[in-house]
Amino acid sequence: MKLLQEIVGHKQSVKILFKAVAGGRVAHAYLFAGPEGVGKETTALSFARALLCSSPTGGDACGVCRECRQVSGGNHPDFSLVEPSGSSIKIEQVREIQRRAPYRPYQGGRKVFLIRQAEAMTAEAANCILKTLEEPPADTVFILVSARPQLLLPTILSRCQAIYFKGMAASEIIHGLVTLKGISGEEARLYASLAGGSMGRALSYASGSLLSDRDEANALAGALRQCGPLEAVEMAEKASESKPRALFTLDTLACWYRDLMVCREAGDAGCLYNTDRVDSIKKEAGQYDTARILEIIEEIESTRRKIEVNANTRLALETLFLHLSGGSAG
Repeated sequence: MKLLQEIVGHKQSVKILFKAVAGGRVAHAYLFAGPEGVGKETTALSFARALLCSSPTGGDACGVCRECRQVSGGNHPDFSLVEPSGSSIKIEQVREIQRRAPYRPYQGGRKVFLIRQAEAMTAEAANCILKTLEEPPADTVFILVSARPQLLLPTILSRCQAIYFKGMAASEIIHGLVTLKGISGEEARLYASLAGGSMGRALSYASGSLLSDRDEANALAGALRQCGPLEAVEMAEKASESKPRALFTLDTLACWYRDLMVCREAGDAGCLYNTDRVDSIKKEAGQYDTARILEIIEEIESTRRKIEVNANTRLALETLFLHLSGGSAG
């Protein structure tokens, strides 16, 4: 587990947290908001450790005390991590928070509740946590982490100090990959270009776990253009095996079509996401006109939004893939 000072990028956000801990001006509730994989949860865990550390230095955890080791090991009695049970955070989970929150800390001076994917709270759970945020127990800090804060109740948002995390600059991701993974600058630049500002995704590419998935998703574009309705439905069934897989496929397809548009309009390979697939992009770009590419990107984004708000993943992908199938290029 990282110290706050070891967080890559997000200097302004980390500075705010340093000052809060060092100055003893910690809010009762925080919202860490930003795109998937940019480091907000890593930062939230580091902040939680700093809040519970018995010997904080300059607003950061010492990293060696008993409390720091317990948070890192996931067994600190005053630290609770709440995450979706299945597809949502249930009211029973929030009631457990309410049950535990009023008690005094077992160790030190604080209790910390970190709620992962806070937007996944059911309506009942969200209204339940709101009551706790309106009358927060003493010495208790809530950290809500969300990639889609717009799905949270406005009344919850108004009771949290918001810390926003933007997509990281490519230079920061490259530096982080070279430092953390020991790879070459050229390899790091490829992963940074594919990551779309997400250090988490860049690290997954560097570990080799996403490159084959990326290539498979990219190949869908050409396959869909040439296939019939039955094949499109079969492809949608495979891509909808899980919601994360479906969202990854949509993100990857959007980047692919964006590269086709850039190739057609600018011809600048340096601006592509898929910098290792220049020849394929040039070849495929000739099969579309720009208006059709823009239309496809809009359809992909619309499908993604529907899935994010719990539309039927398979049906959403079937509708999209049928629109993309059967010689639909301009």
